[in-house]
Amino acid sequence: MIRSSPILNCINYIHERYSNISNGQVATYIPELAKANPDFFGICITTPDGQTYEVGESQHSFTIQSISKPFVYGLALADHGVDKVMSKVGVEPTGEAFNSIIFDEVYNRPYNPMVNAGAIATTALIKGNGYEQRFKRILTMFEEFAGRSLSIDEEVFQSEKSTGHRNRAIAYLELNAGMLEGNLDEHLDLYFRQCSILVTAKDLAIMAATLANNGINPITQQKVVNPKEVRAILSVMASCGMYDFSGEWMYRIGLPAKSGVGGGIIAVLPGQFGIGTFSPPLDERGNSVRGIKVCEELSQQFKFHLFDSHPVSQTCVSRTYTGAMVSSKRQRRVFQRDFLDQESEKILVYELKGDLYFATLEKLTRQLQNHQPTPQFIILDGHRVGNVNSSAITLLSEIKEWCLNQEIILFLTGFEDKIKVSLQANDWQNEMFINNVDAALEWCENHLLSEGNQQNITVTDQLLLEDMDIFKAFTTEEMAAITPLFTEVFYQPDDFIVCEGEEAKRLFLLAKGRATVSLKLPQSEERKRLTTYIPGIAFGELALFDIDISQRTADIMADTEVVCYVLEFARLKTLLNTHPEVYIKLLQTFGKSLVNTIKRATLEIRSLSV
Repeated sequence: MIRSSPILNCINYIHERYSNISNGQVATYIPELAKANPDFFGICITTPDGQTYEVGESQHSFTIQSISKPFVYGLALADHGVDKVMSKVGVEPTGEAFNSIIFDEVYNRPYNPMVNAGAIATTALIKGNGYEQRFKRILTMFEEFAGRSLSIDEEVFQSEKSTGHRNRAIAYLELNAGMLEGNLDEHLDLYFRQCSILVTAKDLAIMAATLANNGINPITQQKVVNPKEVRAILSVMASCGMYDFSGEWMYRIGLPAKSGVGGGIIAVLPGQFGIGTFSPPLDERGNSVRGIKVCEELSQQFKFHLFDSHPVSQTCVSRTYTGAMVSSKRQRRVFQRDFLDQESEKILVYELKGDLYFATLEKLTRQLQNHQPTPQFIILDGHRVGNVNSSAITLLSEIKEWCLNQEIILFLTGFEDKIKVSLQANDWQNEMFINNVDAALEWCENHLLSEGNQQNITVTDQLLLEDMDIFKAFTTEEMAAITPLFTEVFYQPDDFIVCEGEEAKRLFLLAKGRATVSLKLPQSEERKRLTTYIPGIAFGELALFDIDISQRTADIMADTEVVCYVLEFARLKTLLNTHPEVYIKLLQTFGKSLVNTIKRATLEIRSLSV
């Protein structure tokens, strides 16, 4: 339990403000309820991640009464489905008191499950082999919502059973009209007993938070009810939960809610919290006076009303760039790089952010449709995405179909596994998901190179020294002076070619195979790829221009069998003495290569900073 926080301070203030109001009377039509202490007053708020804030008599037990109705309605829906339940109980508000003897004569059913007539019909639908089994299912359901064992106030049950003449009259009228089937006394006993379950304001807050959390109890993490039943429960709570006060409640407070004559109220703001209050004095409509004040105060202070103005949704796109602006970390030959500089505009990357829902993704669809020219590849990066609701899943699938019709190859990167599962249930193939943007960029680049017949060197071919990109402008005579300086070195897969921290005393020309530069992540066995080299690429040349002998800043490991031509810097002195003009040309060539690398890195940084 939190001892102090801004939220707790707020509900403490609300508790103190309304503790002394004397309006209302405790319920007396059930004799046992008349014994309630009118001074008791508890408030509790629980969030979908299980954080609870409570003040006052938040853990004092009282009978749940009519707050049981929406939960039993949800159980009936789970047992029979919407069509069967709707044939027995409607969902229209009555504008009448909770115990009114009034029915929908057009459809021959009670108006809704929140009034007594509808609640009795709903309880009659609960499946089970006899009274004990049926009630055990009801009690177990409430225990799963509350996250703990619950008990019955037998005295209240007997009091309700012996004085519930009006409810019996309602039930007999329903039986006579064909609204009820089966053993009427059993149905009534079940109804009286469900109303006699003992709960606390804290229990109510957890139950409400379970509804706010899409049916998952935030304390136990148990799935209690399916999302479709949650929607149905909250819908009838919003329209009918406060009886003939429901319209004004929704107008002023704007939260799905349910009250009970035991003094409790629950209220739900989907996705954000559940409220439970307890205060026995009731107004003339049967709602807790203090409970209404608490909910009204919270709604006004924090703008909890479902229809309060919300910020207009912004686009979910954090930034956009093409493959020509940002390339993969896989190094390319000069001719490949020149080709990709022209063709990589066909790769379009959208980095997404925040929560995805219909309005934010709708803006993305417009950007996709309006982008000119039409890309060949689209990468949607979701590593900064938060929640993705069902409408966003549907719209993402529509984007997939649009891409298919446009002959665009679509990839999703960085999305959480639970989002992948939801999309796979909508016919997304595994190959459409790639771990990160870099891997997706590399796939697209390889595809473009293959289409353009630019991948004529494989990792199993070995290049001659004179075939290296760096020596493209060197003559045969110049190569004759350079070649003796290099040594051919072989590496096996997973061998370290360079180790972080070692002295930088040589440069490497990759002749065969593939090697990757990586850093070991702190407090992890994982490694982060910085770049990958292919045949024809030089690496380690930066140390040529370092006055002092520096240390390597990352590991370079062989991914396959690797052959490198290795030049010890000390041997360059020979070239300086015998062929100074070749020595200068070699340094200039490596310098230009480094400048081009820096220019490309600068372009990428600028692109990513937009």
